[in-house]
Amino acid sequence: MSSTAATSASRYLLEARGVRKSFGPTEVLKGVDLLVEPGKLVFLIGPSGSGKSTLLRCCNRLEEPDGGSIIMDNVDLLSPRTDINAARRQIGMVFQSFNLYPHLTVQKNITLALRKVAGMSTADANARAAEMLALVGLPDKAASYPAHSPAASSNASALHVRSRSIPRSS
Repeated sequence: MSSTAATSASRYLLEARGVRKSFGPTEVLKGVDLLVEPGKLVFLIGPSGSGKSTLLRCCNRLEEPDGGSIIMDNVDLLSPRTDINAARRQIGMVFQSFNLYPHLTVQKNITLALRKVAGMSTADANARAAEMLALVGLPDKAASYPAHSPAASSNASALHVRSRSIPRSS
């Protein structure tokens, strides 16, 4: 990835510090910090309108923050020299209205990005999908279609996006 490396190595995969974002006169993010260690799962929970999605959109630069810093894997995402499109290929995000492709099985939804974006073989992608479905207690739902398995659908939505960056291709 052609990006700008941050000045010092960090123990965090994602380090957002002092992130600020306003929409007009409404300050949505007021100096928010988010530190994510490698291999950790982090959940943002809060009421509607509390800034959860805005923070995630800022971390992916789908929204430009008004202040603060965002370092991902020692790359300064806010630097004008960072190739944000290359960086985004390493970032997974589940949108509030994210849906799976209804014509694909849960497994095929999970492996889609692994095969198309990360260039994984079908066998390796299927093995990774099985591993991830087992992680959330749904190994028997791989062949199900989203409409037939609401629990698998919502969990697979998160896994589908998470699988895009784990493991990362170089």
